[in-house]
Amino acid sequence: MISNGVESFELFPEPSLLAPPKAPPRLPGANLKTTEALLDILKDNHEKWHIFYDDQGRHNHSMHHILALWTLGAHQDLLHGSYRVNIPLQRPKPEITEAITSSNFNDHLGDATYYSAYLAFFDDVVREHKGDPGSLMEQYIYSTKANFGSTSQKGEHPQMACRFLEFVIHPMIHFGYGVEFGLPVMLSEGLAQTAVHPVRFAPLISESLFTSVLSAPNETQPGGPTVHAFTVVARILADPRFKIPGTTFIEVITQLFIKHSAALTEHVNQWTVDVKKLATDPKEIDRKIEELQWTNTILYAVSGYTHLKEDKLSCFGTYFTVSLTCWIANGRPTLDISAFMSPRPAPHPGALSSSSTIATNSNPWLYIVQQASVHPDAHLPKIVRSLSHFALLYGQRKADEMDFAQTELKGAEMLDGTLFVRAAALTARRLENIEADEHLVHWDRPGFFNSASDDATNKLSIGGMFE
Repeated sequence: MISNGVESFELFPEPSLLAPPKAPPRLPGANLKTTEALLDILKDNHEKWHIFYDDQGRHNHSMHHILALWTLGAHQDLLHGSYRVNIPLQRPKPEITEAITSSNFNDHLGDATYYSAYLAFFDDVVREHKGDPGSLMEQYIYSTKANFGSTSQKGEHPQMACRFLEFVIHPMIHFGYGVEFGLPVMLSEGLAQTAVHPVRFAPLISESLFTSVLSAPNETQPGGPTVHAFTVVARILADPRFKIPGTTFIEVITQLFIKHSAALTEHVNQWTVDVKKLATDPKEIDRKIEELQWTNTILYAVSGYTHLKEDKLSCFGTYFTVSLTCWIANGRPTLDISAFMSPRPAPHPGALSSSSTIATNSNPWLYIVQQASVHPDAHLPKIVRSLSHFALLYGQRKADEMDFAQTELKGAEMLDGTLFVRAAALTARRLENIEADEHLVHWDRPGFFNSASDDATNKLSIGGMFE
């Protein structure tokens, strides 16, 4: 029985108007009414809707959307309206036919019909842990018992770390929103979502990889060479084993799992992570996160793929593996960094003239944020938040800095702090005229399996933003 102290623990506290350290900043606009609307929506979603809106396992993104809009200062009517737009997509939570307990926890993993049962279980677990993300991840995601140290009645390992990274890391994203906003309900939903995901990434996150990567990431030898994430990307581009036949994401990723998982692990294991530095120098954690943020931005923006977000130390290696897997499975598009980073911003001697485009749009982020705030696709405000955050963190970076220039990735020396506004502006332009009924199909993934489409993607005009 749950104690009174645990029962009284609030799953739906008011999030702070100020972002926690290292999180994307929040724009002014949130207030008592918008926060009340936010919490009402979170409660309604928690009580009514499944985490998957169809049998293919496509995700209920609506809470990501609403939280992102709240951080952008959206009016309460916009929050309610955006939520209502997504309701026709949703399906009700399933009935609980058997409660999940610690004794039968492993027996129904991967079964979406048990989502409500796992959610009820994790609501109680999150209360017991007082909403502490670290202890929850330690016990239910990365512990030995949660992966290869226990079995179900069928003799299957739970592999929760693998499930946490499934479907392009959606369980991690959901859980991450709970961490960022201090919302325990998002932690319990993220853990329940993890439990009902399959383990398709199992060939890439085997027991041996779990032991070597999650327990102790690759350690550079004293005085030895370091390998940057960009170099790993360059080596995969040059590796003929990853020229995998197929015309869809599913076809390619299936072949990748069956034939080339060892090759991908080989490349990921070359990425240098110094365990001793990570343990003693907090700045080393920031440096490795920065590598992943730059890498994922170029994989998204320069090749034109979708969104991936930063993550915690404990899953650096597996997170990097999933990022690379998604890129390879979408045709391993080339990265023409030189073309993407040209032209460079030019001076504007007439900027203060009333007829100047700079005077009417002095900060491109203002238009991008406004578009994202009213766009029907839940991914857009999320990626705008991420890219604007990276721009704040790394916007002062100059081209030709040695850490990028010395990698094996062609054109990396041209990367500078404008990468993120370029990526955001191209995204805004691509999605500018999307209508609400199109919002499920407009991401340009299929084009990567066609070389002509690759060329077109890399030649998208960005000059107008910088002329």
